[in-house]
Amino acid sequence: MALRTTLLCFYLLLTTFLAAQQTRVVGYLPYQRFYLLEDIPLKKLTHLCIAFANPDEKGYLSAGGADLRAIVRRAHQDSVKVLISLAGGAMKPEWKEAWPRLISPWNRTAFIEKILLFVEINELDGVDVDLEWKLVNQHYSGFILELRDALSARGKLMTAALPGTTRYKNLNEKAMQAFDFINLMAYDLTGPWTIGRPGPHSPYTMAISSLHYWKNQGLAADKLVLGIPLYGWDFSESGTVASVPYGTIVASNPAYAHVDQVGKLYYNGIVTAIAKTELAKEQAGGVMLWELGKDAYNEYSILSTVYHTIYGPGSEPPGEILADGKEPASPIVDPQPVTPAVTGLPFSEGLHKLASAGFHQEQALNDMGAEIFSLEIDVLPNPFQDSLKITNNEKRPLQLVLTDIKGRSLYETTLRPNSSISWETASFPPGHYIFSAMHGDKQASKRLIKM
Repeated sequence: MALRTTLLCFYLLLTTFLAAQQTRVVGYLPYQRFYLLEDIPLKKLTHLCIAFANPDEKGYLSAGGADLRAIVRRAHQDSVKVLISLAGGAMKPEWKEAWPRLISPWNRTAFIEKILLFVEINELDGVDVDLEWKLVNQHYSGFILELRDALSARGKLMTAALPGTTRYKNLNEKAMQAFDFINLMAYDLTGPWTIGRPGPHSPYTMAISSLHYWKNQGLAADKLVLGIPLYGWDFSESGTVASVPYGTIVASNPAYAHVDQVGKLYYNGIVTAIAKTELAKEQAGGVMLWELGKDAYNEYSILSTVYHTIYGPGSEPPGEILADGKEPASPIVDPQPVTPAVTGLPFSEGLHKLASAGFHQEQALNDMGAEIFSLEIDVLPNPFQDSLKITNNEKRPLQLVLTDIKGRSLYETTLRPNSSISWETASFPPGHYIFSAMHGDKQASKRLIKM
């Protein structure tokens, strides 16, 4: 019996390990951000996409003149495969002119030879194609298929970055199936192009829709890599929308790491990153992060959150330490696909208040939580000890969630209008907790303290 139990435990551990091994963690890093490499734990990636390389008028590629070989060799030491991502969404006029000409049938063979030369010189493992929208023309699929043959002959990978829920009309079936995997840009549902329509730009529902869409297009689940943004869109200023790095958001207040919205700033926090990673583990082939230069390089890192969700409690790459010299935070597990949001203060106002007041983290968590909770609901006492009493004073039912500061769900229920519920908390360790209430599009969160 003891031997059978031991073998069963070994089998379960091996199965979990192999499943994790099959889950890709793809990170994009623009060459302009190479100076951040000392802070980025490359060991937590399976693939690194360097963004972006573009051609001159003769078809020779350049990544801004950056020396890629040192980066590639460093990543290879950590068993990370490195691809060069071609094109990108923001392009100079000369690149927009060059791409259609170079992928045309009369130029593409010579152009592909130059791509291969770039790959070989820089010791890369493959190519990621990020041609977008109008540049995906009638010659795109032919170019992809010829590039696929050339890369395969050299044992190299070919991937693509594609929109979450759009298949370009010039991406035919053979070309679509030619990619080793596809990075789904499941974000930018809103942004500067929708100034008058603020809202979440990468909700959990978009992740579900993106995977469903591409599976219906005929792609196998293990070829789909779900994108998670490391930035938010801030609609706080009238007439403009600003991009804000996730790391900047968290630096203003660590509590913001656990929600998806601060005023009119919308992004993905830890809870949503966990939920999306769990979704990708079950229904896709991995997770993609755009882009690593905007992460938080501490215990609130989204890359680390993704890694811990895949590999489980206590998992760290060999020799891993944080940039600040601290040990990595405990991994975050057992998430629920909920996306609580902070409402009330605009991001810029909250940042200004914290900066000018010089609050310690604990004071900021408590005071900001008291100011930004807007639904008609009582959560008492705070600080709490053995129990919490929640009273719904709204005229509608509310979904309630209580999580610890690492995103783990502790209680979850629906509370009817004008009614109360008590949660036992005597066994909870002292520290910070997050209470969230939701109804339709109206959501709010509050920080609680267990004494």
